[in-house]
Amino acid sequence: MDRSQSARVLLGASILYVIAFYFIGASVKPGYSQVSNFVSEYNATGTAWASALTYAGFAGTSAMFAWFLVVAAPITQVSGVSRLGYWLLWSIPFSYFVGAVAPCDAGCPFEGSTSQDLHNDFSVLAYFGMGLGIALVSLAAGFRMFKLRRTFLLLTGFAFPLVFSLMIQPDVAPWRGLLQRSLDAAMAVSLVLMAITIFAKGQQSSRDVA
Repeated sequence: MDRSQSARVLLGASILYVIAFYFIGASVKPGYSQVSNFVSEYNATGTAWASALTYAGFAGTSAMFAWFLVVAAPITQVSGVSRLGYWLLWSIPFSYFVGAVAPCDAGCPFEGSTSQDLHNDFSVLAYFGMGLGIALVSLAAGFRMFKLRRTFLLLTGFAFPLVFSLMIQPDVAPWRGLLQRSLDAAMAVSLVLMAITIFAKGQQSSRDVA
């Protein structure tokens, strides 16, 4: 299996890992709702299954996406601002790493313990980093012939800070989980589009093409 195939397999495995994490977490967490609860509430301090979901969920997901980014780096055809965008994609494993090392308090309030405050601050960096990263990768030369794909990535990139700002508003609390998962889904689709558009084929080495 060449590096391109390995990267695609790792990406698929990472996405499946997240899906399993979300559904298993929701099934074992008393009173948890995919529609109204943040992902961070899976391992909120002092709640049921917090330790298990920290290590098997957040830490495991962070490791999977980090592994994918390392394997994909040499065959992802980016340069200039799109290369910067690729490195900003490290915000993805970082976002799950934040959930592991700085879990939120129960309910993920705006203010709380030191861990909650760190969680809030780092989450802002992670979401804005993911949005900017996806938008900048869309400027890679490989997307020039695929305008719909580029448009999807650009819209997803712009949506990240906007939806993040919306989902923390008290008025949308009943729907904040759904909003967060819509970003997760858009991110997954964006990564798949990158994999089929700007990953070098076979043993071809990475070249600056943008």
